[in-house]
Amino acid sequence: MFSDYKSIMVKKNDTITKVMETINDVGSRIALVTDDKERLIGIATDGDIRRSFLEGHDLGDAIGLIMNSSPVVVHENYDRLEMVSKLSDKYKEIPVVNDEGKVVSLLTLQDKEIFLDIKSMKVCVLGLGYVGLPLSLVLADQGFKVIGYDIDQARVDQLNEGFIPFHEQGLDSFFHRHLGGQFSISSDLGSVDSDIYIITVGTPIDDNTKTPIIEYVESAADTIGTKIKSNNLVILRSTVTVGTSRNIVLNRLEKSSGLKAGRDFSLAYAPERTIEGNAINEIQELPQIIGGFDQKSTLFADQLFRELTSTIVDVGSLEGAEMVKILNNTFRDVKFGYANEMALVCRELGLDAVKLIQAANLDYKRDEIPMPSPGVGGACLTKDPYILINSCKDIDVPTEIIRYSRIINELIPRRIVDDIMQEIEALNKKIDSLKIFLIGFAFKGDPETSDIRGSTTIDVLNFFQDKGIQDNSFYGYDPVAVNDDIRSLGVKPSSLEEGFKNADIVLIMNNHKSYKNMDIFSLLDSASSDCVFMDGWYTFDPNDIVTINSIKYIGVGCRI
Repeated sequence: MFSDYKSIMVKKNDTITKVMETINDVGSRIALVTDDKERLIGIATDGDIRRSFLEGHDLGDAIGLIMNSSPVVVHENYDRLEMVSKLSDKYKEIPVVNDEGKVVSLLTLQDKEIFLDIKSMKVCVLGLGYVGLPLSLVLADQGFKVIGYDIDQARVDQLNEGFIPFHEQGLDSFFHRHLGGQFSISSDLGSVDSDIYIITVGTPIDDNTKTPIIEYVESAADTIGTKIKSNNLVILRSTVTVGTSRNIVLNRLEKSSGLKAGRDFSLAYAPERTIEGNAINEIQELPQIIGGFDQKSTLFADQLFRELTSTIVDVGSLEGAEMVKILNNTFRDVKFGYANEMALVCRELGLDAVKLIQAANLDYKRDEIPMPSPGVGGACLTKDPYILINSCKDIDVPTEIIRYSRIINELIPRRIVDDIMQEIEALNKKIDSLKIFLIGFAFKGDPETSDIRGSTTIDVLNFFQDKGIQDNSFYGYDPVAVNDDIRSLGVKPSSLEEGFKNADIVLIMNNHKSYKNMDIFSLLDSASSDCVFMDGWYTFDPNDIVTINSIKYIGVGCRI
């Protein structure tokens, strides 16, 4: 706060000239017009003075003629967040008054940084998965005291023993640097004392109804409600339907705590928009979207995330921030759906979709078309379009583009299996003696991840099994995914050499960069006669592959 506020106090009969000299001497942009008891009766800014000249006033006029007699003020008993929440580019200096209206200080825009000592606050992150654990460790690395909470005792035990159950670039070094110091882990929220609670739990989709399951969010809100105190902040980061923060989380927090949002505690939505495999970097580089219940909540969240990244974007509401997350991911799914539909079209027309898309994109600065793929996988893109569709269920707006893109992306794995099995039948190979080698179980290869949730490889595996192919037929390889995860699918983990040897069917299912280094000619030479090779990511030129004796090539968008 401006400590020398008395030096800019003036009387209403002081001339404009005197007031200008006063504020210029101090280096302020505002004069506080007070009575004889230092009670505020108005303010005059340099802008007010400039406008007064345009209105015909002269330097000898009294400042009381041009002052703002109804200025924005804050009371000295406001809590710190209520005070600084009033500051903005429009109101850069605000008088602080007591019960008598007497000026006791001047709040300035710089107080947003000084007044809110955000790093002194403890943070609790609920959910230690692919979203919560990287966020926890970036917060810890920036100097926050962070408590990671998870209801899964086995995961908590793993982490406390120093084992991270999934791969994320850069996570390991952050984890071992801060575990036991800035970062601690617990499965007992009752023992946690925090100022800021961040909910990062999952919101999966029901397989049958395609509606989001939010019981984990509800449970987290209920639990936090028993813990929060006055001036705490709750941030929802899980992907949810528009309106969840206000209509569900807020209500449950208030019911469990007996407190009121805005008056007693703050609530904000701040979506996670990072890409798995590069989450640590993107938390610190991407603009952070925020939407608060009120201005105080927005400012609180702003101050927290400003410690992590340089760009904060306030979208004005909880609902706006919820919408941004599903806008991003649904748009990506729609783009990929278009590319995959064009792959189907080109294939039926006897054209190579990949080569045509490459030609269409070459030096064309607008609307780059994605490459087709063996479907669209992952925990986010397979569910977020459904979350957006569910957000629209009570409004009269069609969502057919979104819905149909999902249909196309879910169709591709089935079409791959159908095409392969047509080749197998034409070759008169027996189903019960097939060896099928699946390469790539993580839902994507670049950036690399170990996450197999929503992987289209699992869809392909299930469709093969629907054809009557037994588990002992399947071999699998992934350079990053955990072998136990592969084994849990009924697939035998193997090396590339073991998998290719005598294989009847080989599928490349994700785009890990290491596949380019495979000696594909030697490996395919070791496969069975008339091996069907499905290259889902155009890793190798089809024209090269078909030169290998008796290999049957299938790609997404072409067939040779």
